[in-house]
Amino acid sequence: MFCNNCNQENSSEAGFCSKCGHQLSDVQAQTPPPLTAVNISKDAQIPQNHSASISENADALLAAFVGKKYDDFYRNKWFKDSEPRLEVNNDGSSIHSFNIAGLLLGTSWLCYRKMYLVAFFIVLGINAVDLVLMHLLGMEAYSSIGQTSFFVAWAVLTGLLGNYFYFSHSVKNIKKVMSNTADPATVEQELVAKGGTSWVGAIVGSILSVLLSMGMSYLFAPDWFWLV
Repeated sequence: MFCNNCNQENSSEAGFCSKCGHQLSDVQAQTPPPLTAVNISKDAQIPQNHSASISENADALLAAFVGKKYDDFYRNKWFKDSEPRLEVNNDGSSIHSFNIAGLLLGTSWLCYRKMYLVAFFIVLGINAVDLVLMHLLGMEAYSSIGQTSFFVAWAVLTGLLGNYFYFSHSVKNIKKVMSNTADPATVEQELVAKGGTSWVGAIVGSILSVLLSMGMSYLFAPDWFWLV
């Protein structure tokens, strides 16, 4: 099924366009519009007055998922030089921004924003690199560079990529909800439930991150476990 708002191709069961978020009609044409000399490119098939609608739909969906911090923070971080969209890193704007919460809180912030899988893989990767350095350098050399320097580098990485991680996470969840639900009111409810923040997630995620780090150190560096 082709969206009559932006001409994006969608599955026949989709209730909303995966690109612009426009509600798809059951009577919508199942074939793309004919190509003519004037109407030859896909972009040329999109009426100019529809561009605002695409942006508005993406804006509304992201606002429902992110919550109250969208208008006064994330919207500007993600779309400072472009229109709102549901495409990850379309022009690079979503990655060229810094998140101070990601820098200061790291995994806790990721879990606060319900990015549990991202937090898990980051903790797993950081500890894997930590263990490799521990064995390659030896305890004396490893201690001289200091664990503090290592965790500072991790925090800076999370700060630099935090907004990109969150944008990708938001878009993925929005498209998943839209592909499963056709009713606009239900879509908004599900986005609010899946998005937003969770203090419980932040606390539990932080505790589990510490336990994961301790467990990996105990399993793969038992002789140094009590030293680190």
